[in-house]
Amino acid sequence: MGKRNVEVGPEIQEEIETFASRYPFPLDTFQKEAIAHLARGRSVLVAAPTGTGKTLVAEYAIWKAWQQNARVIYTTPLKALSNQKFRDLRAAYGPEAVGLVTGDIVERSRAAIVIMTTEVYRNMLLEEGAEDGPSSLADVAYVVFDELHYLSDPERGPVWEEAIICSPPHVQLVGLSATVSNAQELADWISRVHRPVALVVHEERAVPLEHYYFLDGKLHLVQDAAGRRVERFPNVGGEAHLARRHAFLPDEGEEAEQESRLAAEATAGEGPKAASVVPTAEGVVHEQRQEKARSKQKRARPSLRRAPEPGEVVTALRDADLLPCLYFLPGRRAVEEAAMSAARHLFTTPQEQERIREEIGVWLEQLPPEDRNLQQVHALVNLLPRGLAFHHAGLLPGLKVLVETLFAQGHLRAVFATDTLALGINMPARSVVVGSLSKFDGVEMRLLTPNEYRQLTGRAGRRGMDVRGAAVIPYSPWEPFEEAFARITADLHPVFSSFVIRYNSILNLWREGDIEHLRRICASSLREYQRYRYWEEQELRFIQQVERQLRKGHKVSAKKLKAAEAAARALERSQRRRGRLQLSREGKEELQGTVFVLRALGYIGPDERLTLRGRLLRSIFHPAGILIVELIMDGVLEELTPAELAEVCSWFTFDNDRRLYNRHVLNSRLREVRRELRQVEKRVCDMEEMAGLSLTPRTVPEFHGVALSWARGMSLNGLLRRIDLAEGDILMLLNQTIDLLQQVQGAIGQLLDARHLWSEVLTWPNDGAGLSRNTLKQVRRQLAELQEQHERLSRLRPLFAQASALLMRGIILQSRTVPSMVARINGEELPLDAEEDSDPHEALQDLIEEA
Repeated sequence: MGKRNVEVGPEIQEEIETFASRYPFPLDTFQKEAIAHLARGRSVLVAAPTGTGKTLVAEYAIWKAWQQNARVIYTTPLKALSNQKFRDLRAAYGPEAVGLVTGDIVERSRAAIVIMTTEVYRNMLLEEGAEDGPSSLADVAYVVFDELHYLSDPERGPVWEEAIICSPPHVQLVGLSATVSNAQELADWISRVHRPVALVVHEERAVPLEHYYFLDGKLHLVQDAAGRRVERFPNVGGEAHLARRHAFLPDEGEEAEQESRLAAEATAGEGPKAASVVPTAEGVVHEQRQEKARSKQKRARPSLRRAPEPGEVVTALRDADLLPCLYFLPGRRAVEEAAMSAARHLFTTPQEQERIREEIGVWLEQLPPEDRNLQQVHALVNLLPRGLAFHHAGLLPGLKVLVETLFAQGHLRAVFATDTLALGINMPARSVVVGSLSKFDGVEMRLLTPNEYRQLTGRAGRRGMDVRGAAVIPYSPWEPFEEAFARITADLHPVFSSFVIRYNSILNLWREGDIEHLRRICASSLREYQRYRYWEEQELRFIQQVERQLRKGHKVSAKKLKAAEAAARALERSQRRRGRLQLSREGKEELQGTVFVLRALGYIGPDERLTLRGRLLRSIFHPAGILIVELIMDGVLEELTPAELAEVCSWFTFDNDRRLYNRHVLNSRLREVRRELRQVEKRVCDMEEMAGLSLTPRTVPEFHGVALSWARGMSLNGLLRRIDLAEGDILMLLNQTIDLLQQVQGAIGQLLDARHLWSEVLTWPNDGAGLSRNTLKQVRRQLAELQEQHERLSRLRPLFAQASALLMRGIILQSRTVPSMVARINGEELPLDAEEDSDPHEALQDLIEEA
């Protein structure tokens, strides 16, 4: 934890006071501390709970850069957060001063303040020689990393690490993180790989939180705002689990088997007829024994309570003056069903209903006419006037913003949502209901972690409005309350690195004959730093254990003593090399394996130079980029139309391997591409397996037809009838397809525009004077291949542009609109932007519920 008072001179103190005067409230101590560090030229990492105002520290960096005529880059993990920050900063600094770059939207990328996703910033750092490459950061004074705890996210975490490692040394970093248990470790790592960073930790919530248990129709206070336990509920909850464990409740398979057996007996004449047969004495004794066993079992059976209905919980919150609330549930299906079941209750006055209907009408006018009859549009139109809504990643972007806006205006009493709503979007509520303490994480059903529970409940309590926030846990027969509550409110888990070495990163950082450069970069990762720290702690514990045994006079074997001496020497050597970055054995093997695959597949040539394949993949940041490059360079895509090209690229955007109902049928040309792709996947994955890697995702055979049908003019409703995906999922996949098409088109363009690579083809004399026959033959073959690739890429370049243009229509075009577009409602301007962030676990949770 950092100091609470940072010494600053009178000039800096006056500057901080000038900045603070912009706000109608006094700055908190931790905010002043972090700002003082920035004012003194240091980077800073702020770890604080949601809603405490850590963003204000970033606002100081923006204000300071503005005063210095310098630029600032503000990065976020999600497009929705980027769009929200874009609107906020435009209001403060004007539309000309603020830019936005999120992959699908590029507006004023050279503005004084540029908001972008962290992935875009990382790509900009790695793209050597690109227009927006590292040289364009010379006038950038600050880079803000919002939601820095995303370092542990398996999909986004590696991007954050590469962005921090590769940031120019002159830039001051501003890291904003939720409270984590190893904030000091994160600060130490950043200080090691970039520049010294000051850590400021603030653990107090802006609004104190009370925890309630909803049981038997009542709210029970479990823990007060001071952290004191009030009511306890031993042996309550989890009865269904306990019953199933002791076979008190037959599972579905047993019930089906029993019904089948009874049906078979009835068919054989042993059912109803058997009841009329006079029982024998032996039969009576047997029946009496069975009845005793059933009676004993019934007495031991745990009593099951009824799980409360969502509407029942929201009504109790209304009676307790704890609305508005966010009601979190795992999975989109559960969210929508809960909202619909709560619709039996009315939470708005007639005047409010009329106002909401007016606003809905304005929003519906912004939707393309053919999309106004979609099922989720009708569902929300019916729910919203009742003060209810649902929100998840499968919702249309415009409808998400509508829900968020109505909630922010105070028109909604309850929003049922998946946990993606808790990831940074500014929607504080009076209370938060955690409808399920379990979630599916892509591998198994498990209890929420303390970090996840705190992330959800961080939205409870509105600063300046509520004295206390409320977290409500409804009774569940599947979760024993006391055990679950103790685990989800335990100490926070540390942030662990999710770093992996990627082909694209290796190719962008490649220096001919300098593998050590790559080793240094990989050794800079948080993963390697944590590996080293873990090894150091392990060795130190072992040495201390041996020393304690010796002090107590216990006998220590010569082998163990020798091992302790070796560990001590290793630690001493490590201390001497502390300033040098070292790559672990596992890291070296991963790096060697990645380079091996790139060499074996022809991305790095025998002369250590990048081949055309390598240069093309260097500019494609998609995880399946190597598959796309193989298809391009092997000529598999040459005979495709633009619509078919869009279809092929869409296959790489769907990564959910659940069973998919799909009525689309591929034509013969696309079926042949599928066969070729399977061969390419096998070749690449076999090579990775040989190298001990698993980097390249495989495509899902059942997913196809969406992009092709959309490119040919099919409506969104038509797509929904042909494939069982949600509206928002289809939009997300089509937008990701456009992003990929544009990225590949840009990569091809960069390669074609690098004239020095093709100069031999353009200038080489045909006579071949002075060369032997064999050499001449070899050179001509190489030049012919080069010429063939140049012609192939030249043909594909416009086709990729046409393919992305075909998808840009209707609601897709609207969803990619710069979020400065607004609708005017009752004199107030409201944004019409897209939020295309997704959580793959939502769809997986739906699959679990279906099962």
